Amino acid sequence: MPYVLCAVSEGLRPSEVTVEVYDVDDRPEYLRVHREFVKQFDSRNYLPIGVVGHDRVKNLFLIELPHEADSGANRLWVTSSSLFDPRPRAAMAPV
Repeated sequence: MPYVLCAVSEGLRPSEVTVEVYDVDDRPEYLRVHREFVKQFDSRNYLPIGVVGHDRVKNLFLIELPHEADSGANRLWVTSSSLFDPRPRAAMAPV
């Protein structure tokens, strides 16, 4: 499963957190998720996402968030450096 780098802050309830994900233009998107949904790899927080598209020329990825962000966004373009996938590299690109 692919993940996107995120910043984490407290949520409205003890069981949730607010995550902040940045798009390719450094615009933040905020969404509330269950606390256990966020995973840590190398002391960095990541949110599980779906990869929808890949711009091979600019090396950008179109991701789908687990649910709608506060802004109403469901998908956003992110840089490849903000993604992490523990699977083999070929699995990142959508079919």
